[in-house]
Amino acid sequence: MASNIVIGMMHKCVTINTHDFSLPIGKGSKIYYGNTGFDGATSEPMLVSVFDKVFVNKVQIPASFVLAIIRDRAEAHSGRLQIKYTPKLKYGNISNEDFFKEAEKKLGISSSTPWVIYDIDIAGQEELHFTALIGKDVQDLQNQMRNLPQIEDSNVASGQSQSTSSVEPSSDDVELDARDYAYMAAIKTKPFLILGGFSGTGKSLLVKSLAFATCPCDGVLNTSETSPGNYLLVSVKPNWHDATDITGFRSSVNRNYYVTDFMRFLVKAKHHPKVPFFVCLDEMNLAPVEEYFADFLSVIESRKRKKDGSVVTDAIVPASVFNDSSYGDDFNIFLELGLKPTIEVKDVTDFSARIKEAEEDESDFFEQSWLVDELKRDGLTIPQNVIIIGTVNMDDTTNSFSRKVIDRAMTFETIVEDFDQSYFKYDAMLGYVKNYRKGELFISDEVRATEMLMNDRFELSEEDKSKIIDFINSINSDLKGTPFKISYRILNETILLYRAKKKIVELMGEEEEKDDVQINTDLNSIFDNILMQKVLPRIEGDYEKCDACLVKLAARADKYNWNQSLEKIEFMIERFGKDHSGFTSFWN
Repeated sequence: MASNIVIGMMHKCVTINTHDFSLPIGKGSKIYYGNTGFDGATSEPMLVSVFDKVFVNKVQIPASFVLAIIRDRAEAHSGRLQIKYTPKLKYGNISNEDFFKEAEKKLGISSSTPWVIYDIDIAGQEELHFTALIGKDVQDLQNQMRNLPQIEDSNVASGQSQSTSSVEPSSDDVELDARDYAYMAAIKTKPFLILGGFSGTGKSLLVKSLAFATCPCDGVLNTSETSPGNYLLVSVKPNWHDATDITGFRSSVNRNYYVTDFMRFLVKAKHHPKVPFFVCLDEMNLAPVEEYFADFLSVIESRKRKKDGSVVTDAIVPASVFNDSSYGDDFNIFLELGLKPTIEVKDVTDFSARIKEAEEDESDFFEQSWLVDELKRDGLTIPQNVIIIGTVNMDDTTNSFSRKVIDRAMTFETIVEDFDQSYFKYDAMLGYVKNYRKGELFISDEVRATEMLMNDRFELSEEDKSKIIDFINSINSDLKGTPFKISYRILNETILLYRAKKKIVELMGEEEEKDDVQINTDLNSIFDNILMQKVLPRIEGDYEKCDACLVKLAARADKYNWNQSLEKIEFMIERFGKDHSGFTSFWN
């Protein structure tokens, strides 16, 4: 069989000395590009082939596939040959990730279904055949694999199955910089951030690095080399005009409910309430945010702190979805959400029959019975530990933000000015660490500043109260006559950000010194932060609409040494041009 593979690959081989070929290699996710040599790479591609006729369990998949033979260059395994068919393998416009997505559709399985490729063959030098095991869940897949005969061919490798082994930490500690602490304080103020900036500034990687830095090495969340279990990437599509790709929908074909990865992630986060769970809403303004994310924008404002200190929200998916008795017997929404049953069954139909026959509540059939009861009672709410971070590029292909979106988020701009040596050690953050950061540093635990102050959970001096009120009133005075005036929401978040920074200093203790970062808790610096994160992103328009208020804000920023804001305001004024015909906004 091995000879069939080599002969077939030679017949379908492609050139690998161009920039078209890329392959992530090893824990550091180093990528070999054909035209840049092997600097830093631990493996060398020997043979790369592209197949157009590909089958999984004799079912043809309508997508091309890249197959590669790799030789190890690392000292420990020097010369060893391996067949690679990772989803990350690419050649030109052909990506194996696209193939696996098409395979799931043709095989009738969801993206959360565990499956593994355990054999490969090439027929007639043209057809690539995979033999796969598909499990109902991870335990079922493991049982199937135990019953496999021993296969000694070197072509055996795992496919796109869920990993059941943990990944060891790549270092003992993670070093956070001043920028990370700024994000931390903003997240603790409100768990919805917008990261703006031009393409390639590392916005998406930044979100993943925060997830790695806070992910416990508990054997549950650290099972993937490339993505921690407390991280979800949601790639926004330009055709999203409603919430169905976020919160699911009722199918008009089989009347069952389409469960999204976002829904599963929220459920997963409820199992780990002390761990921050990060959702990276990538390129969030490729579609109108107010349309596809409307439910979240409303629910985020329903946050309420309970007496026990937990923060709850209204349902983003109503309870009726989890109480619907008209779903088909071949569907169970709690199984789709990833909850584990307490009984062994043949399939979903068998499971549904067992529930109907029994006198117990449906929740009794799940290990997480408390969660089933909660979903039926309250619907799917946003867990306190879930943090939404949207990345945006502002150009002609994207949509602008309404003030409704800006008002509900803490906004940052990622700018690369001068490169320095820190670039070469940035990847160190993209791995698990033994001493991961405390979840309480990130998880938002206060919602209403007035309620917090009345219950003595934070103390403001009379002088601080006067300064904060004067700040808000002075900003509104500068914005008078414009649609950009601010309200109680920004007053509330000014106090919460002030408290968040002080709380982080308290929680960090000696760790703050270890990072060699000085967290500025001075109230004047908070005003600079709020102006940058909450006020200036609201301002956009032509010279007549914006110039007067920007000039006033610039004078105020200069007077109080709000240097970060002053630099941005001057940039916004310059965009009008000498003839005042330009249009300005916060975004570069």
